[in-house]
Amino acid sequence: MRSRSDEEGKKCLRLFHSTKMILSRVNCIFIRILKVDRIRTLSSLTSVVYSSEEQNSSDMNENSFTVAQNKSIKKIPLSVEEYKRLKSLLPIQPENPHLLKVSILGEPNVGKSTLTNKLVKWKVCAVSRKVHTTRKKAAAILVEDNKQIVFLDTPGFVEPELTHKHHLEPSFVMDPLKSIREADIIAVVVDISNKWTNNKISKNIINVLEEFREKKSILLLNKIDAMKSKSRLLSLTKILTGGVMNGIENSNFEEHISEKNSSCKDNSIEISNQNRGWASFSKVFMVSALRNDGIHELRNYLLNEALPKNWMYHNNIITDQHPHDIALTILREKLLEYLPEEIPYVLDLRISKWDVLTTGIPKIEMKIVCPHSRHKRFVIGPGGKHIASCVQKCRHTMKETFKKDVFLNIAVE
Repeated sequence: MRSRSDEEGKKCLRLFHSTKMILSRVNCIFIRILKVDRIRTLSSLTSVVYSSEEQNSSDMNENSFTVAQNKSIKKIPLSVEEYKRLKSLLPIQPENPHLLKVSILGEPNVGKSTLTNKLVKWKVCAVSRKVHTTRKKAAAILVEDNKQIVFLDTPGFVEPELTHKHHLEPSFVMDPLKSIREADIIAVVVDISNKWTNNKISKNIINVLEEFREKKSILLLNKIDAMKSKSRLLSLTKILTGGVMNGIENSNFEEHISEKNSSCKDNSIEISNQNRGWASFSKVFMVSALRNDGIHELRNYLLNEALPKNWMYHNNIITDQHPHDIALTILREKLLEYLPEEIPYVLDLRISKWDVLTTGIPKIEMKIVCPHSRHKRFVIGPGGKHIASCVQKCRHTMKETFKKDVFLNIAVE
């Protein structure tokens, strides 16, 4: 009897194990079905998004464009992948699109980059009190309603022989010329506070204006807040325009000057040297980019000058610069603030590592390679004081540019 009951017990145990294995297999199959179904669902959703985007880009009425514009978020990409994706996006054309390309020209350190930043309401270009902060052409994009303005910020206009003497990149000669060829309007910036250069437009810029005479040009007198004499300001304006604007000579000249304090007229001052200026400017603007004075009027003028053309850039793009280039430019900007003489220009700045954390915060490692040990001492400073301050200022500016906090580490070699 005992052996018989043992056999039945063993049978029950085997049946239990076989049932357990079957249930386990069924469970695995069920999980796989769920996964496949989930993948199909996600794939279906993805295809819907892509087809919707293609439809919007190819054919969008006024209402759908307004909705898309409200949902769009202007940004500077935090990763190379995001940069490539944004660059690959075709512009979503509004109804009746208008476009204007503005080439901003001027000698080094006249405030071109500060002016560009103020016009687009975003810090996209490097700014420093020292010359040659901007090393190559950069586009900054302003979008308002159906109008897109593309500002082409360029390095300061320098003669070819000076680029060789100071070991400057070829971009200092080539980029301004490329910018002018692309532009619809040439905006010439003069630092009116600089007593050595405020009474003439450089020969190189005059030559360029002559070559591209068919393009509309405007004169931007920057840093007017530093001018004590308003009558002197007007007399310099007459010199820089040769007393002529749009073919209009002295008597009605002031009507074409856009400036809040243009009431201070001094017609008794004679034009000392007409060949120092350009007689074909269509308008003159007196601004202070640093104080945001006169910028609103200039921005509105450019928006009104936009031509019926298709947009160049997707409305999410604020600049065409690579994120690595932006970070390196910011670092050079901060080094220019405290390093003496030629040192900032001979340093080799590199990106060692660039990651974007799951929190969306970029983690950036940069390297400053110094050609001589004495340069390294200057960069680091006593007890690391200079480089610590540089890192802090870089983080603050990068946060302002990328609209994200940044983990930043800078090594000096």
